[in-house]
Amino acid sequence: MTRARPRGIHKRFVCRPWLGAWLCLAALSANAAAEDTSPAEDCGGFPFLDWTTEVAQEGQTALRSQRCRGSYLDPLRDMDTSRDPALEDIEATAERSELEGDMVRFFGGLEARQGYRLIRAAEGEYNQATGTGSLLGDVELREPGILLRGATGSLDSNSGEARLTANQFVLHEQHLRGGADLVVRRGDGIIELDDGYFSYCPPENNGWMLQAEELELDLEAGVGVARDAKIEIEGAPVIYTPYLEFPLDNRRKSGFLFPEITDDSNGGLDLATPYYFNLAPNYDATLTPRFIMDRGLLTELEFRHLSHGFGAWTLGGAWIGGDDQYQQDVPGEDGDRWLSIIQQGGLFEQRWRTSIDFTKTSDNEYFNDIGTTSLEQKQSTHLLQRGQVDYLGDNWLTTLRLEEFQTIARDVVRDQYSKLPQLSLQRTATSQAFAPNLLWQSDYAYFDHNDEPTGHRLYNAVGVDYPMQWIWGFFTPTVKYRQLNYELDEDIVFDDQAEDAPDIGAPMLSLDGGLFFERDTGWGLQTLEPRLYYLWSDFEEQEGLPNFDTTELTFTYSQLFRETRFSGLDRIDDSNQLSVGLTSRFIDPDSGREKMAASIGQIYYFDDRRVNVLGEDPEDTEGSSAIAAELALSPTEQWEFRSAWLWNTDENELDQSTFQLGWRGDSGALVNLGYSYRRNRTTANEGLDIDQLDFSTYVPFSKEWRLFLRSLYDIEANERVNDMAGIEYNSCCWRVRLVYQRYIDQNTNRAANELTEYENATYIEFQLKGLGGVGTRVSELLEEFIRGYQDSDL
Repeated sequence: MTRARPRGIHKRFVCRPWLGAWLCLAALSANAAAEDTSPAEDCGGFPFLDWTTEVAQEGQTALRSQRCRGSYLDPLRDMDTSRDPALEDIEATAERSELEGDMVRFFGGLEARQGYRLIRAAEGEYNQATGTGSLLGDVELREPGILLRGATGSLDSNSGEARLTANQFVLHEQHLRGGADLVVRRGDGIIELDDGYFSYCPPENNGWMLQAEELELDLEAGVGVARDAKIEIEGAPVIYTPYLEFPLDNRRKSGFLFPEITDDSNGGLDLATPYYFNLAPNYDATLTPRFIMDRGLLTELEFRHLSHGFGAWTLGGAWIGGDDQYQQDVPGEDGDRWLSIIQQGGLFEQRWRTSIDFTKTSDNEYFNDIGTTSLEQKQSTHLLQRGQVDYLGDNWLTTLRLEEFQTIARDVVRDQYSKLPQLSLQRTATSQAFAPNLLWQSDYAYFDHNDEPTGHRLYNAVGVDYPMQWIWGFFTPTVKYRQLNYELDEDIVFDDQAEDAPDIGAPMLSLDGGLFFERDTGWGLQTLEPRLYYLWSDFEEQEGLPNFDTTELTFTYSQLFRETRFSGLDRIDDSNQLSVGLTSRFIDPDSGREKMAASIGQIYYFDDRRVNVLGEDPEDTEGSSAIAAELALSPTEQWEFRSAWLWNTDENELDQSTFQLGWRGDSGALVNLGYSYRRNRTTANEGLDIDQLDFSTYVPFSKEWRLFLRSLYDIEANERVNDMAGIEYNSCCWRVRLVYQRYIDQNTNRAANELTEYENATYIEFQLKGLGGVGTRVSELLEEFIRGYQDSDL
């Protein structure tokens, strides 16, 4: 809506910028008035601050607008800001004016425009001799993204400086408002406020407010500075600082982040106070001192660097000297503990690709006892230490890799081998239908270990396939020869019969074919996709061969159509088998969304399998595999169901069953229910089946309140393995989250009759919208435990 036009006779004047902005304004107002085209849009709320109670329904700010029950609507948001307003003509209107010597007085509503700038006042005067002027009543200065309002104002056309008293301001994009007794807009564009304040909260809501004796807002740099400042929450002062720098937008700025508070049974109260260093546009650092009550002072440091020549780097580390609790738990240790992290990734000239993923810690209990706050590293049973260089050719991929592991799990019997180095060559050309395609893979590695046999391994696989594809089906025959060569170190041999340089090789043949049928149904387009896969591989004696990196793959439906049942390259499996599979899908013809996909299949063996990860003996004499089935069902956008089964036909019992049921509401609510069962058929852990039920939910039961729950229950052990409960209050102004976790340390070996000992931790995360937040541990915990949950700062 626009304001009513002032009564009287109106004229419009145009002035050239070389006259000076304020001199031109005074001259125009001496005898000028025209149609009032006020940009104010009164949609309810506080239109004088551009606040509207109309809630946005789409776009990036929709969630914030809904939570704040309104938003700042900039009337100049569509203005062209590409041209400097100082180079534009000035257009001004006024209802009445008086001229007395060098003094010009104007009344009845003054409005002046210069490019995307706008000035308004009820009345004012201008001295042409001194180039100064004053404004009185509803003074308004505007540019796209900023509004300044005041009761009175003074102007200097020589310096370009403007002063307003009893001022209010709005930064639309940043969703910030504030005020001051005196505001000065300097000639360089920096805004200074005496005895000022600002807040992210909407008008008439002071959930939090920063007050300061002096405030500086540099919109061009996106930085604010406060001196003698205090932060108030609901009117109560909680923080005082003599100096504070803060960002006005999403650009990075050095300064303290809010502290992170945790309390757990491993170390007691844990207080982290991170400081962020914005060192340059392409590199920064975060220093985080942590005080852990039962352990002492720990320091974390993370440095990040991005360049075209060296890629993206992250260097991180942590150190604690004399961990008191660790010295008690492990007598004889000095308590000095550390963690180091190096990560890198780069692509150069679209050919060379580099990556580093290196993590090492002082002891196996570091992650259980201490963990990380600012460092992006999750706990794992094996910490990877790898450096890799790839060359991406037109048809070939060459890789050089150095790889080691640090085993930190307590129940791992044998450490993994190191590859120092590994060099591989693989043909990557895309297969072309109805044309022969060369297959080539070569892999050399030297395997090192402190306690196990070591040596060199060379693997080669050469072959050809001939893919044939039609709209109704496909057929691909493949022939290949696989070769293994070893040169083992003489100081350690595998057994008395082992050779120092064994080698084996065997041919392989596969025939892969399938058909596609489809029909229209009332529930969408249905497909029927039968598939047959025949695999033959000759048997070769492999008794006494080393096993550096090979395990047997977990059997699933996709395993039906693989050319090997092993991961790694130390075994050439013998095969004479036929896989039969059937898949049916229901597809929405309008959106292409897959509503349902169901698959079932089985492998039929024509010969016993004599090769296993141990080499040979015992043989696998079963005539068929388990029946594998999978189901994915998504009848609507809100519901999703996935499940998989393995049915052992020899034992006539279920070997494995999993399902995951998920629901997502229109409000973003999530409910997940999962179940997993796996029968353990290994003799080492006989009877230790996996039988677990997993439930998690995220419930936004109002615009401000959120509930988080997760429970993992072990049916076999009749105990809860991991429980998590959290609550969040998320208003327009601020957010606080409290999360409690109780869990069993999975690395602890317990006797069958031993009582369960639980660890527990309490996390607090607090954020003042528009000013800063605290930590990432709570967000990472929620995203890990609640399937489908994604954290947001809004």
